[in-house]
Amino acid sequence: MRLLLVEDHAQLAVPIARELGDQHGHAVTWARDPLAAAGDLARERFDVVVADMLFEHLTAAFAARRGAREVSLTGPGPLLITGLHVVRTVRRTRPDGGIVVWTSGEANRRLHLLHAYEALRVRAFCSKSSGDGKADVLDAAIRAAAASRAFVDPVLNAYLPGDGAPTIAETLLRDERRRAIWQALALGHHSREDIARVTGYAQRTVGNAVGGMLDDLRRLDPGLRPGARPLTELVGFASRHWEFLLDDAVRA
Repeated sequence: MRLLLVEDHAQLAVPIARELGDQHGHAVTWARDPLAAAGDLARERFDVVVADMLFEHLTAAFAARRGAREVSLTGPGPLLITGLHVVRTVRRTRPDGGIVVWTSGEANRRLHLLHAYEALRVRAFCSKSSGDGKADVLDAAIRAAAASRAFVDPVLNAYLPGDGAPTIAETLLRDERRRAIWQALALGHHSREDIARVTGYAQRTVGNAVGGMLDDLRRLDPGLRPGARPLTELVGFASRHWEFLLDDAVRA
């Protein structure tokens, strides 16, 4: 099969691409990040795209802009570019294309994995830390994705939704006002006054939304420990998950 591997670390991508070719017979094109992958996707047709979620150099550059308060929620520039950008591109240009999300099982990937499953219909998930470090498990995920079969690496299973679980779209992202407030929180605006200023909503509107947002958050994450103040709880969650809340594909 023709594969596009989107991974930022050469020390991982190069040997994996070589093994996928030499041991499993695939033709692999490697792209360092979603920006490079966009050109490959425009030029070639791939049977399966294997995409990491977070790219260190893109995240670091965006974090610097975020820390300097140079990111605007309403400006023309993109927010953080992640692997969801690749997945969304494939879904728009080839709805039936095979996709494998290939990432580590770290807490700040959880919402990206949920969104890929719920909104972008990805069903093949493989951990970078699976097995003995070889490409056998990844190859199994690739073959499942090509055949439109589900494949969930046990390492990542805990990050995907259970039966009947509320979705991100039904909770965090369920209306424009909530999305704007979450993004403002993720940008570091932690007072009602600041949130109102950057979102354009009145302070009273922001205040009225906070309680419902915390209720939604607890539906999504029942294990959340109650805190003293609802806004403080939202600030803590947004600080832990800013990569998702400020993801350009999520905004789109």
